[in-house]
Amino acid sequence: MALTSAQITAFKVASGDVDLNVVHLTSVGMLVAVLFLWAAWGLSDAWSGWRNGDVRESSFIWFTVRTALLLVSSIWMFAG
Repeated sequence: MALTSAQITAFKVASGDVDLNVVHLTSVGMLVAVLFLWAAWGLSDAWSGWRNGDVRESSFIWFTVRTALLLVSSIWMFAG
């Protein structure tokens, strides 16, 4: 749903004349960055556990698949 001109003007006044697209791109960029950092941390931790024998192979594979699906669906929904 598009904003009306009054809503856009009110947003610019309240935000110090920041463009709405800049806020959107910054928010999406931060979301994607945090998701990739979380995925890297989780995969390295799961890899370490699998290598040491603390994590079963099936659990490691499921975690990897779920992480990949989370990243792909988040990029598709928010950054697409």
